[in-house]
Amino acid sequence: MTNSVFNKNKISAAIAIATLSLSVQAFAQETQAPEAQKAKETYEQIVVTASPAGATMQEASVSVSALGEDDILKLAPRSTAEVFRAIPGIRAESSGGGGNANITIRGIPLATGGSKFLQIHEDGLPVLEYGDINFGNADNFLRYDWSVATVESVRGGSASTFASNSPGGVINLISNTGESGGGAIGTSFGVDYDEFRLDFRYGGELADDLFYHVAGFARNGEGPRETGYNGDQGGQIKLNITKVLDKGHLRFYFKNLDDKVSTYLPSPVRFNGNGEFGPVDNYDASSQALNSAYNTNISTFDSYGNAQNRDLRDGIESKVTSFGMEVDLEVADNVFFLNKFRMSDISGGFIAPFTDGFPVGPQSADGFAAALCSGATAGDGSALNCDSTSVTLANGPNAGDAYNGLAFTNLLFDTRINDLGNMINDMSLRKEFDNGVSVTAGYYYSNQNIATSWASWQTFIQTLDGSNSQMLNITDGDGTQLVADGLLSASFLSWDWDLNYVTKAPYMNIGFELSDNILVDASVRYDEVTASGELISSCCGGNTDFDLNGNGTIEQIEDASAVNSGFIAGGVINLNRAGASSQIVDYTASNVSYSLGGSYLLDDTKTIFARYSKGSRAIADRLLQIAGTLNSDGSLTSTTSGFDETTQLEIGFKYGTRDLMLNATLFDTVTEDTQAELTSGLTFIREYKATGLEFEGRWNATDDIRVTGNLTWTDAEISKDAFNPALEGKTPRRQADWIYTITPEYVQDDWSVGASIQGSTEFYVQDSNELKQDGYNLVNLFATYWISDRFSVALNVNNATDEFVITESEEATANAGDIIRARPLNGRTTVLSVKYMFD
Repeated sequence: MTNSVFNKNKISAAIAIATLSLSVQAFAQETQAPEAQKAKETYEQIVVTASPAGATMQEASVSVSALGEDDILKLAPRSTAEVFRAIPGIRAESSGGGGNANITIRGIPLATGGSKFLQIHEDGLPVLEYGDINFGNADNFLRYDWSVATVESVRGGSASTFASNSPGGVINLISNTGESGGGAIGTSFGVDYDEFRLDFRYGGELADDLFYHVAGFARNGEGPRETGYNGDQGGQIKLNITKVLDKGHLRFYFKNLDDKVSTYLPSPVRFNGNGEFGPVDNYDASSQALNSAYNTNISTFDSYGNAQNRDLRDGIESKVTSFGMEVDLEVADNVFFLNKFRMSDISGGFIAPFTDGFPVGPQSADGFAAALCSGATAGDGSALNCDSTSVTLANGPNAGDAYNGLAFTNLLFDTRINDLGNMINDMSLRKEFDNGVSVTAGYYYSNQNIATSWASWQTFIQTLDGSNSQMLNITDGDGTQLVADGLLSASFLSWDWDLNYVTKAPYMNIGFELSDNILVDASVRYDEVTASGELISSCCGGNTDFDLNGNGTIEQIEDASAVNSGFIAGGVINLNRAGASSQIVDYTASNVSYSLGGSYLLDDTKTIFARYSKGSRAIADRLLQIAGTLNSDGSLTSTTSGFDETTQLEIGFKYGTRDLMLNATLFDTVTEDTQAELTSGLTFIREYKATGLEFEGRWNATDDIRVTGNLTWTDAEISKDAFNPALEGKTPRRQADWIYTITPEYVQDDWSVGASIQGSTEFYVQDSNELKQDGYNLVNLFATYWISDRFSVALNVNNATDEFVITESEEATANAGDIIRARPLNGRTTVLSVKYMFD
């Protein structure tokens, strides 16, 4: 591990680009850069995301929202996912830290991690083709920073036909491009937690009609929860150059992300009863983590039994280098050509402690030792001597002392992301006719790799302590080591994935301007995905003896014939063909999506619209975890088409003026979901139904008082379950009836203050509808003081009242006082920042 934020050549590149930016601005030709475009009201802006071209937000027959830089700063976000929480209808669970978020929309299920039915784009192309790749969530590989001009979202509707694998919608991070010129530099500091961050952006005119923008960030610190080390470190730089032509533009993009963030998996939480949760003794999961300064480096194995070291400080390691281009031209009278291309090299890793439930959940160390011993047998099949057990600290202060505090099982999620790279191109040609008809024909191509190694996940027994957890030693009555230096299993499982998915999708849209105030469009898309590759896997425990301590004797946890914790073999996994399972992937699947919508402009300020659409999502890598979906030759069985479908009906009203904006959309959604849950091993094939109403509003009450907000009501149920019909009629896990954000702000000439209140009514944490999280409000505070026209100081507080709120739980039931395994949102965090703006 290196302590530098970037390696030497990346620092040099960043300095060179920044120097070039400043130099060109200073010594450019005498012609001035274009004046900043007059800011349009949000409802007047042209929609550029996953929808027919040319319509404003007021005119478009889709539900669309946009957040600018000022809007986002008021949210006091600590991660990219927290930015998305301000979008109507979006449920973004940011309890995983700087990545690994769970994101969904409009009652569409959030049964596992990632964003299955919702794509996340940068400048009109997806970051990853699939948003729920195991350990490869899309938000792991993008960062919100000052390179972003607008976060635009389209919910439902035309996202089904203007993008692949996104029937729920698209969130698009749109870059600044430098036409308005100028820039800023700023630093921010954690007041009550350890983090330093520098942000910058600069753009302008290189020459006549040639513009550039460069931006990025660098950071270092422990992060919002105590881990015992600096787990958040790295940065990003993004650059684009735009040539404005007589009838369009040509733009080139470059991005380099090299960042590490700590991620937080389900860990011990106490159920206090009546929908309320809180910390356990010595551990507060909202402000602490079970990472530890004593356990940063471990000796482990790759998937094939070869010894290697791993650094837990890597957390979610994200390495992205991408290059893209965009061509937007009028190639003939009223004929427009648009092509977007990007190639990305994506790799990294994911390593974090997960609190597992074997042999038992978190409890006293003596109880742990007894349960371990009773479930263990020696290599010859004989029982161990469990008349007594011994538990001692294996490392850290007081190593060797007896211990009988709380202990937990750490199943270390350890994944190498070898290749999630992709090449994506979206090309379209649009013809506008004099009679108000427009025709768009396009072709989308995507090549997505999924090559990851779940390498010898090790299992440790540790002290349950939020201040540097320590490893334990556990022996039976004869001194046989059941746990040695914290290690229970050197290889719990190894899965090696090497998959490739090629998507080809022709699409067409026909738009009709029937009159000055009636717009109608119809679109269709044909997605064909070709999947190939192989998964080799083995669980649970080793298939090869290995002398871990090098003493020349094969002992209990080193013996592949021994059994520990009731079902885990000792030794190490070697993924050879004889000792592992193999699943070939070799199929082609296809699906047709369509969308029909229209809008009626009552006048310049009022619009009604309606849309019906059917979209689809290719199931991708999680299909391999569901028994009975693939034949031995890799072809699909009759149980699946390879796609899950979503149908949506929307009826909406939009009202927009300078001082008041109000959007309301009624939606009805039916969603298929073929899914595999990693932590529990649960698999299911389901249908969900949801009906709801979403509101979005902005009110400039006076010149000084502004209020923005959104509110979504959802009535959702599991309508079909192929494996467990008893769940039919239940409310899907983590689905609240109401979610909302309201942001009042008071603005003066040189200062402003405000709050962002994000809330939810109660929701069930599992599909059985027993254990609930009570309703909550998170209050985020923000204030800015302008010392001069260019220099400002700001303070923001996230979760100011320090609410303890869980977003997910491994357990479906609990009694008051029980310890469960859950993920809470961050507790209170405060940031102080300074910013200087220049021409």
